Amino acid sequence: MAEKRVDKEIERQKPDIREHIDGVKFHQLAHGITTHPLVRSGRPCIEGTTIMVTTIAGLKNYHSMDAQQIADHLWLELFMVQDALNFYADHTDYIDTELQLDDINHEQMVESHYGDFSREILSRRESVARDP
Repeated sequence: MAEKRVDKEIERQKPDIREHIDGVKFHQLAHGITTHPLVRSGRPCIEGTTIMVTTIAGLKNYHSMDAQQIADHLWLELFMVQDALNFYADHTDYIDTELQLDDINHEQMVESHYGDFSREILSRRESVARDP
């Protein structure tokens, strides 16, 4: 009986999901901050999560939360929030611009026909309630 030959070059291992998605590696932007084109449209996220740096910055700016409160609110470790805040401090203009664009997109969505389904649903409920 012939021996089974295993070449190290031929042996393939599954990629770690934290390192690859569809064969593309995560790009490390800063310590604890990564980006990937298929995760949150390539926006900077906390490593190992899908929580964006803009989320952390928004909680800090709009809700006046400190790092510990943000960590408790999002169920993160404090060092993860600190990494995001450090990245935000180094790239304030970029992150603030993203936050402003998010606000504009939200306002446009609310004002558009597609952004306000609640009125439509409530009017449907009222019309169904009136019919015997």
